[in-house]
Amino acid sequence: MAKENSVIDWEAYGTLLKAARLANGYSRGKKLTDAVEEKTGMRISERTIYALEDASRAPSADIFLALQQVLPELCDPEYMRPAFRKADIKVMLVTLP
Repeated sequence: MAKENSVIDWEAYGTLLKAARLANGYSRGKKLTDAVEEKTGMRISERTIYALEDASRAPSADIFLALQQVLPELCDPEYMRPAFRKADIKVMLVTLP
């Protein structure tokens, strides 16, 4: 199970992750993992995607950032707002050249 003592509500994150995956046409976790590897070079297993979606695990920082590269919703503070346990959390989103 994902961490309970966390800034992020991982169950809510999992729901948002799945919705973003489906909205971007990745009907299967494998399609998403292929896109992540193509964009970032990072390999993530299909099993990991489903574990994140059902909140049985929390992502590493690398996975968290890699998923943002192919699922633009995960970079949108308003989209992500339900995943934060407190309303006054500041999120740093930057684009590196």
